[in-house]
Amino acid sequence: MRSWLKSVGAVSVMLLAGAGCAAQPVPVHTPVQAALGRVVVYRNGVAYFERQATIEGDTLLIRVPAHRVDDFLKSLRVEDADTNRPLPVSFPTVDREGGEVAMQIRLPTPAPHAVRIAYVTESPAWKPSYRVDLKPNGKAVLEGWAVVDNVSGEDWNRVRIGVGSTSALSFRYDLHSVRVVERETLGDESALALAPPTGGSPYAVATAETPLLGHFGQDALDQLTTAVAQEASAPSEFAEQAGTEVMESSAPAASVRPAAKSGRGRGHPAPAAPSAAPADPVAQLASRLRASNQRVRIEGFARSGEADTAGASLRRANALRDVLVEHGVPAQQIEAIGTGKTNDTEGVRILAAIPGAARPAQMAAANDEPIGSAFFLAPTPLTIKRSHSAMVSILQSPTRAEQVYFFDPISPRGSKHFAFRALRLDNPSEYTLDQGPFTVYSSGQFLGEGLSEPIPPKSTAFVPFALDRQVVIEPEVTTREEITRLTAIERGVVRTETRRIRRTVLDVHNQGPEPAKLYVRHAVASAWTLLPGKVTPEKLGGAYLFPATVPAKGALKLVIEEGTPTEKSVDVRTDAGIREIAVFLEHPPRDLDPSLQRRINEILGLHRAMHDVGERIETVRAQMVEYRTRVDELNAQIVSLRRVAQAGELSRHLAKKMAEISERLQKATIEVTDLEARQMTQRIALQDRVAELTL
Repeated sequence: MRSWLKSVGAVSVMLLAGAGCAAQPVPVHTPVQAALGRVVVYRNGVAYFERQATIEGDTLLIRVPAHRVDDFLKSLRVEDADTNRPLPVSFPTVDREGGEVAMQIRLPTPAPHAVRIAYVTESPAWKPSYRVDLKPNGKAVLEGWAVVDNVSGEDWNRVRIGVGSTSALSFRYDLHSVRVVERETLGDESALALAPPTGGSPYAVATAETPLLGHFGQDALDQLTTAVAQEASAPSEFAEQAGTEVMESSAPAASVRPAAKSGRGRGHPAPAAPSAAPADPVAQLASRLRASNQRVRIEGFARSGEADTAGASLRRANALRDVLVEHGVPAQQIEAIGTGKTNDTEGVRILAAIPGAARPAQMAAANDEPIGSAFFLAPTPLTIKRSHSAMVSILQSPTRAEQVYFFDPISPRGSKHFAFRALRLDNPSEYTLDQGPFTVYSSGQFLGEGLSEPIPPKSTAFVPFALDRQVVIEPEVTTREEITRLTAIERGVVRTETRRIRRTVLDVHNQGPEPAKLYVRHAVASAWTLLPGKVTPEKLGGAYLFPATVPAKGALKLVIEEGTPTEKSVDVRTDAGIREIAVFLEHPPRDLDPSLQRRINEILGLHRAMHDVGERIETVRAQMVEYRTRVDELNAQIVSLRRVAQAGELSRHLAKKMAEISERLQKATIEVTDLEARQMTQRIALQDRVAELTL
């Protein structure tokens, strides 16, 4: 007759006495038990079990359910408790008894032995729960609890219960099944006639060709830039414009295929899905560029009839570059060039900067914040009945905690305009506190509940638990570009290293009667760098925390700036280009050549003089219009007065005034002529200076 003992994970253990291959059953009047000593439950769906048994014979028989054999085999550890020597285990390959597999542990001698048995098997994950009781002066008591479920089918009587974090990995692996390796079949050395190799046709283009990734028509590009300037762009409008075409690129760059063209473009219209909304080609292009990390070159074209073809083509290339940057494409990935050529159909072309296929997308950068692992063991043995759950105390420690306001606009459940009441809490333990719910109390009063992310050991965390809408934030985001270095100059077009700056201004209002201690969470996008400011931030979960104290019933402004380097072409013959260069020379770098700075200042001076002359010409022409209008009025009045005999004196007065105004008109005409001649001279001098300007 056999003696059965159920174990955690539905593992049955039976101790057999005897020697040799045939194991003899243990007498009924001498039962032997493999006591459960320790259970450690992990959050990845497994648990570690440790048992102890004393064997009088030389064999320990363990019965394991067939569906858990693989877990049991890959983790089973059987040791002699006296010598710590591992003991061998055997099991049948095919035969099973009622869905179970019998495993025999053979001992070296039939003398009594103390045996330790440890294994890992499936188990429900434990759930963490935390309590924080706030005390005066920033002190608090932190309690941690683990909810453990006993579904093993046996009672856990006075067992040391522990819990571990998800840093312990476990998986399924087939060790019980018999694996048959299919071997190759060889024949004799019969002679065979060889067939010629299979032919093929080349499909790759020459490596010197540059893949065309897409282009935008003139009308579509003009509407795109207008919509961006008005900050009211509608994605569906762009796909319907004539000449708008974004091209799909497959894995090899040589096999770039154009997408279906619109009905107004070249070729035949492609059938559209009945219910599909038109896609935004700008968003599609930006998405592909972000995914491929490929450098591209944007070539701009001017329209026929535009006097400054170089400047117009450069403006169009820079306009599309700015829109792609706003869609999240790193600025250093894009190069904008003005071709100086005219094309009434295409506004810009997007080309691969380096011939070849796009590089595969890099994996998203993982959060670099430390997480670590956790292992908590109950200080005293516990008893958990089968099919019951228990809350096991894993932590009770004094710590530091305070109530603050936490503005988190980047999290999925965050708020874009209100700051949450939050708990700023220190983890006093040496282990990571797994993600779980926090319940906050103060002086016996319930304040709220929040959900935390994993909290590394000896670190600080923020747990939002209430929203009272007393701290209101109004964000405003603007962008600008600053030239940091001149790299090349050719016929008035300056290639520059530019820093694109994104400025976030948070207008914070505290409607409460007490000062509010605020922490603002701000994420910096990839390829952007946080610029130094008045407030020194902290790091939290891959983002930055900016502290501020908002006065009661008061307000403040918090400014956050971040920058990214890029390359940009600037045309010094245009007003916009001159303004950018002038701003750059207000604080020039130390390594700027003095002679180059002097020549650029001469160009700036000529441009300012031309601008002043142009304004004077416009002013004088406006006066001339007024003079002509007044002369016509006086002439009509004089003609009317000729019919009145008593109006001789008034007619002579009006005639004199008309003569004065005519003289002013003549002087103004001469002045405009002189000013236009001076402006022409200045323009030629400016063109000469620009042509000689080199770096």
